[in-house]
Amino acid sequence: MRFGNLVCLIAVLTMVSFANAGRVTFEDLTLPSESYWNGSDESGGFDSDGAHFINNYNAAWGTWDGFSYSNVTDTGTGGVAGQYNSIAGGGQGSSANYAVSYVGWAGPPIVTLDAAGVLAGLYVTNDNWGYYSMLDGDAFAKKFGGDAGEEADWFLLTITGKDSGGDVTGTVEFYLADFRFEDSSQDYIVDTWQFVDLASLGTVKSLEFSLSSSDVGAWGMNTPAYFALDTIVRESEVASIGPYTETGVNGYIGDDRRHAAATDDDAAINPIFRGWATSVVSYEPAPGVDLQWTDPNKALGAATGGNVFGIVSLGDLEQHQIDARVSPGQITLSFGEPIRDGNGYDFAVFENGLVSLKDTAAGSIAGQMFAELGYVEVSSNGKDFVRFLSVSLTPELVGPYGTIEISHVYNLVGKHPNADGLCTGTPFDLREIAGDRDVVSGVVDVNNINYVRIVDIPGSGDFGDEGMTQVDPASWPYWDNYVKNHPIYDAWVTFGSGGVDLEAIGVLEEQEYSADINLDGVVDIFDFALLVSAWQSHFGQANWIARCDLAQPEDHAIDAFDFAVLAAQWLEVEKWRNK
Repeated sequence: MRFGNLVCLIAVLTMVSFANAGRVTFEDLTLPSESYWNGSDESGGFDSDGAHFINNYNAAWGTWDGFSYSNVTDTGTGGVAGQYNSIAGGGQGSSANYAVSYVGWAGPPIVTLDAAGVLAGLYVTNDNWGYYSMLDGDAFAKKFGGDAGEEADWFLLTITGKDSGGDVTGTVEFYLADFRFEDSSQDYIVDTWQFVDLASLGTVKSLEFSLSSSDVGAWGMNTPAYFALDTIVRESEVASIGPYTETGVNGYIGDDRRHAAATDDDAAINPIFRGWATSVVSYEPAPGVDLQWTDPNKALGAATGGNVFGIVSLGDLEQHQIDARVSPGQITLSFGEPIRDGNGYDFAVFENGLVSLKDTAAGSIAGQMFAELGYVEVSSNGKDFVRFLSVSLTPELVGPYGTIEISHVYNLVGKHPNADGLCTGTPFDLREIAGDRDVVSGVVDVNNINYVRIVDIPGSGDFGDEGMTQVDPASWPYWDNYVKNHPIYDAWVTFGSGGVDLEAIGVLEEQEYSADINLDGVVDIFDFALLVSAWQSHFGQANWIARCDLAQPEDHAIDAFDFAVLAAQWLEVEKWRNK
């Protein structure tokens, strides 16, 4: 029986401990499908993940204020019937539960934490009633912008932090709708989950919420006084984000990965690759690259294991050039057939990074990466590009010979070693840009990517981790908690072949079996070992491994649902493995 040898492995999982990530998600609350709790039991509130949410219910009138919670997904119902509905169509990050707040007669809605602490932030959006009232107007409230769309309307959420003594620590404002722009095309009503940074409030014991609007009448605010809330993130969790432990993709198989300098005529390219970059569209290096490193055609075709004669350099910038706004080096490559958003990773980029073998006074740390990092952008038409989200948590300058801990870095070229007998590329998944509005609108088609652009990052700290500036946060859960334009540091300044040294970009076969965590083409004991090492972890915890989050939709936790996927795919072999 194929699953027989999994029996003893199941026992292993039961012995691995669980640690709570500590965020307030409302997923610990139980509701029937498509329903809500509004305090009609007159309990005065509810608790979730170490926080108390006040609720005031008036049985005589059948009304409430403060907080309710819901899992309703309908986004089409307006008016009072839509008061418990998140206009985003569910919880943040495709989760089920979320809270809805009504600022009513009994005072401000209040969230009280079990223990005072610094909050990184939380997510908010509009509820259906408020959204459609502002969009179309109703019997009590005006259409925002007026009939001509030129009136300067706004709907503002104000969050006040208070310490354990009840003293105010600060306030944060967030516009749930804003029609005050000179260019009316920029006017908006929030209809997705948006992250609100609360770190400026300092150490808080409680949060109080209030709403205000440009639409005010004799009886006060006309705009329905509702908003939805989800995923409160504690600063202690943000401080421990990562590690980013995604496996680099081997360019060669078995011992053939030691193909450095292309000396082994029998080396076999990893069959997971179905193609490589075929032509150079543009090459714009930074000033000062040595001539021997300026042939962009060296980036075409298969990886060779970090052959120093087979790379093209994008160059590095010195501080005076950065201050003068000289553009970092970049290169754009195209492909014989489009890259598609299939299952798993879609392409991998090989840069000439190497693992340090010793500690030195110049900042090298044995086991860390001598890395020259770069952004990755993709395009369908060669004109409109979307940049991948990235993370860099290296805390300070490392110097021209310094190294970085690669688990602090995500979605940046140069993270994985490709030299000294190792040949690995950094993988990228087009699913991660699915929420960018240029992708949603079809300007960039993730199933028809014809161009990949690599942009060098001078590691001075003047450039930050970044990505989809037009992103719908719900498309990639938790990113807004962490991507806060951290400064990027790498080996800087480097000369001659400075900056990104690009060797190849390979297009990957679609991975039919997600439980092939280590990408060797078979679901086996090695994948199980990785799942065990990440067992019961959440995103942001030390043993988190993203590829172990197998069940769909992803819930950013490694649990029994993910193990069930691995069991169902046990000993399956990818079609490409034996090519």
